[in-house]
Amino acid sequence: MSDTLLTTLAATMAQLVTAIDLTDEDDVDPDLATTWFEDVADNLGRLSADDRHRLAALFREAAMEETRPEFREAMLEVPENFGLEDDDDDRYDDGDAA
Repeated sequence: MSDTLLTTLAATMAQLVTAIDLTDEDDVDPDLATTWFEDVADNLGRLSADDRHRLAALFREAAMEETRPEFREAMLEVPENFGLEDDDDDRYDDGDAA
């Protein structure tokens, strides 16, 4: 995967997650959004610690490019909100070597 593709995907994901998070409860059901975010967190949690940290850095880089202050601040919280910098590698260990 090229760096451009990876950077673009990370920025797009961070923007989408942030847009959903900042959307009024009348427009997006909070329970539905929580389900979406739990699914995303589960999938991202399956990454290696190095990949999670790299993705967190890409999310932060995308946030710094964001011109809307409210979005920038929310995007900076995405890595923490999805546990990308937790170093608990065993949380999804199913016994299979990767």
